Amino acid sequence: MISPKTNTSMLSLLYKPLVVACLLLGLFGLIWLRSRIVAVNYEIHNLEEKKMDALTDMKLLLADRAKLMSLAKIDTSLQRTATDKRYAGGGYVFPDRVKVVHVKRSKGLAPYNVAFKRAQ
Repeated sequence: MISPKTNTSMLSLLYKPLVVACLLLGLFGLIWLRSRIVAVNYEIHNLEEKKMDALTDMKLLLADRAKLMSLAKIDTSLQRTATDKRYAGGGYVFPDRVKVVHVKRSKGLAPYNVAFKRAQ
């Protein structure tokens, strides 16, 4: 029969390597988890940079589209025939230079002075 002292010595021989193995696995698991967190942070940063680049490209494309659409509007207005003598061509009107509005800004909190002056 096995004595109790032999039984406890066999368990201690099993527990010590098992505890050391668990500690080593836990340590390597923590290091792996921390490295994964850092890698995910780098990936998030790269995705945010790509997002900012895409937003910049989108803004540039929207500006180009607006420019092309405004050129298309100008082109269609130039093709229109003008019947009024004021039209210079294409629907653009020369301003009436006789009436010019001058706005003088006074210092402090006072109302604006506005007057019509005839061009000379």
